[in-house]
Amino acid sequence: MARKTDDDGSLKRLGAGRWQTRDERFTIEPESGTWVVIDAQQTDDLGLPLVRGPFASLSAAKAAIEAARSSEPAVSPLAEQIARHRERPAPPPARTAARAPKPAALPARPKVPEPPPPPPEPRWIAALEPAGRRRAHDLIERLAAAGAPDAEAIAEREISGKDPAVTSYAIRRALAQLGPGASPADVARLLVKGQDGDLRVGWRLVDDDGRPIELEA
Repeated sequence: MARKTDDDGSLKRLGAGRWQTRDERFTIEPESGTWVVIDAQQTDDLGLPLVRGPFASLSAAKAAIEAARSSEPAVSPLAEQIARHRERPAPPPARTAARAPKPAALPARPKVPEPPPPPPEPRWIAALEPAGRRRAHDLIERLAAAGAPDAEAIAEREISGKDPAVTSYAIRRALAQLGPGASPADVARLLVKGQDGDLRVGWRLVDDDGRPIELEA
């Protein structure tokens, strides 16, 4: 056991209820009606001066100082807990859940091109009354279906009353259907009287007085 000396055993008053050993190693401080001993030569786990206590009386604090001088350095209870924690085996790494494969992106749908706007209506059709416009469109459709290369021009002449343009085209169409091998009699009969069901027109040969002309076979 270390021998007690005047320097380390006696205390000096610091004021405010505080006492300190002559070698300034230990300081006794009041704390909530008790006493604690602060050891300037030993530190705790945080590197701060080691605090001993609390003690119920000043005498008990002095006895703790004598015990501290004659014993091994105090070991903080936190140090034992830290050592046990370090010796504990590390937990296995957490398994990450397997990620489901991302669904394949669907191919982008091709954009359907918008139909072009209808061409502007011809001025001569736009100038007609509603009934006339309907007749003009119907006539153009029938001429185009019959193979007329200039259906709109034929319809314009017909509706304007300049000439029987649809009947003239119907006769040319009928002559073309006869073919180059047609006899004069076949051509004559076609010119005297005929009709075109697709174009809804008919014709006949008349004299200046409007009387129909008949040809014998």
